[in-house]
Amino acid sequence: MSTLLSRLSLPVAILAAAIVVGLAYDGAVLINHLQPTASQQATKKSDKAAKPDQSSNAKKPAGQHPCNHGFYVSQAAKAGKGADYVKQIAQSDLGKDGNCSAPLPSPKATTNSNSDSEGD
Repeated sequence: MSTLLSRLSLPVAILAAAIVVGLAYDGAVLINHLQPTASQQATKKSDKAAKPDQSSNAKKPAGQHPCNHGFYVSQAAKAGKGADYVKQIAQSDLGKDGNCSAPLPSPKATTNSNSDSEGD
């Protein structure tokens, strides 16, 4: 039995060493991928410096939607009045001037023009 154990201990030790080296390599690769490169850090710093105040709007509280056309489209979608209503707002000029003081308009009555011309 001791001869069998001595014959297996060298291959097991080599296998264990190979596993440890492989795990160390994987750890080094993982750590390397998690750290941003110098060029990525420089880009982030220049982006922050370039955007101190993106528009003439006053500072808005954190979490508040910006005052633009997308604000109205978002509000129309949240209103739950259907896709036609959202399309109506999206095709309007609401908020394109940076003014969000106008209320959302009521939905227009939709008519199907195809049904009017088919009856004749």
